Amino acid sequence: MVNSMTGFGQAQEKFDHTTISIEVKTVNHRFLDFSFKMPREFSVFEDAMKQKVRQYFNRGRVEVFIHVSGEGVKTKTVQVNWNVLDQYLNALDEIKSKRSISGDLEFEDILQLEGIFLEDEEANVDEFLQEKVLSILEEVLQKAQMMRQEEGKVLKKDVLNHIQEIKRLTYELKEHIDSIQEEYRIKIKERIEEHLTTGTHDESRVVQEVALLADKADISEEIIRLLSHVEQVEETIELQQPIGRKLDFITQELLRETNTIGSKSNNVHVSKIVVALKSEIEKIKEQVQNIE
Repeated sequence: MVNSMTGFGQAQEKFDHTTISIEVKTVNHRFLDFSFKMPREFSVFEDAMKQKVRQYFNRGRVEVFIHVSGEGVKTKTVQVNWNVLDQYLNALDEIKSKRSISGDLEFEDILQLEGIFLEDEEANVDEFLQEKVLSILEEVLQKAQMMRQEEGKVLKKDVLNHIQEIKRLTYELKEHIDSIQEEYRIKIKERIEEHLTTGTHDESRVVQEVALLADKADISEEIIRLLSHVEQVEETIELQQPIGRKLDFITQELLRETNTIGSKSNNVHVSKIVVALKSEIEKIKEQVQNIE
């Protein structure tokens, strides 16, 4: 099955006056990579969330965003810092006695004193909360996976269209083998005749040139390998497993054989076909970068 590495999903759930919202975005990446943006208290669930993601995706960068609203998952407590308050009161009594200042300290004045209240937050992180988070995350991952599957269908169709064009161009290339070989036979004959006419004694060089021309005259092996790689793409794209890396490798082999043909032949028709082949292969290569 062809899956894209681009996907998105979101969901939220409200319980006990708390709302948890989760979003997942996935983009292409060579491996499976994670990014979590969430309240610090949720970091204890990170390993469990990674395991959940691995159940759905094999490749891609997965960004998980978790937002909590409402009462949240923290319990806040406020305590009086009696030590600090006593120091304030003792200091005020000392000021009164030394400077003959009168007056009473009002409650509103106490509230303005800095540091007399201590706030403490305790995270209510338990098994129930973990189950809630993982449940919401699974719903989001399912949505993202469906999007990746739908886009994968489009990618598969596009890759197969380009493969069919590559196959057509390769068979067209095959039809030029005889004319290419005839061109090089003429060149070989001319080179040998030139050697005989000039009476040059550098026979080894002539032999090397003739051998090189003979090698360039034969592109049949490259064509056979091109058609073999085309068949591999058609077979691979039907596999029920991640295929992105394998397709990327086959695409590189397609391009390598095409470049070899281009370097061998100076035939005008062959050069045009090689340019068209490269264009189709590059289009496949671009699409394969986003296949899981």
